[in-house]
Amino acid sequence: MSSSPSDPTETEAEEKLYLDCPTHGPWLRSVYNQQQKQWYPVLPIGCPDCRREAQLRRLMDRTAIPPRFMHCTFDTFRVESHEQQAALAICRQYAADFRQLHTRGTCLVLRGNIGTGKNHLACAIARQVSEQGYSSLLLTVAEIIQRIRATWDRQTEETQAEVITRFGDVDLLILDEVGRQYGSESEKIILFQVIDARYRAMRPTIVLSNLSPAEIGDYLGAATYDRLRENGGKLVNFDWASYRGRCVAWLAFPRSSYHCTSQD
Repeated sequence: MSSSPSDPTETEAEEKLYLDCPTHGPWLRSVYNQQQKQWYPVLPIGCPDCRREAQLRRLMDRTAIPPRFMHCTFDTFRVESHEQQAALAICRQYAADFRQLHTRGTCLVLRGNIGTGKNHLACAIARQVSEQGYSSLLLTVAEIIQRIRATWDRQTEETQAEVITRFGDVDLLILDEVGRQYGSESEKIILFQVIDARYRAMRPTIVLSNLSPAEIGDYLGAATYDRLRENGGKLVNFDWASYRGRCVAWLAFPRSSYHCTSQD
């Protein structure tokens, strides 16, 4: 619930008008300014709890697992090296222990080369977490930034604070493509606000990136990166060659002569 910064009722209101929500009870509709002899609406209008629940439903309408990764499970992750086996074991354990990790807000950073299975294992985690009854959501950083910047339009029904709160309410948020944006100060501030909201609410976050650990720290900023490492947060390296590199045969041979499986 918010009001216009220029609204004099913030300091001079003496009377308040409440309406009744059949689900959540009274909510503040408007306030009366004695000096100006006028009622001022409290914006946005409506029961804040109903609005919060509707916003969360709209947010969760987006499946945590995009169609491309619907097949991704721990059992379908291809293991060909000790490093891949270690990454699989860490992610599998994270999902298995999520009930405990959720109460501590323990985060996970999956970083490394493109096409190495980061999305595959992140979606496998989301799948198992959802089966445990927890909500999960996968978004790119660009989508997060776009969603928050949309609130800057005065015609929008949501405030920036409300959207950040919604991202903070999801049990598991997976941030994909960290580092693909410009890394401007405004982007760092937005990401800090989202991750800090989850940090304060003890909600785990998984970060996916092609950057090195130092570059991730530079991109996110020291304060944001530090929050990801608290309470046992882990960084998992995916430094093997891309599975997609095997698809180079597509350029030279007819379709019937090759088979390629991508994990990321």
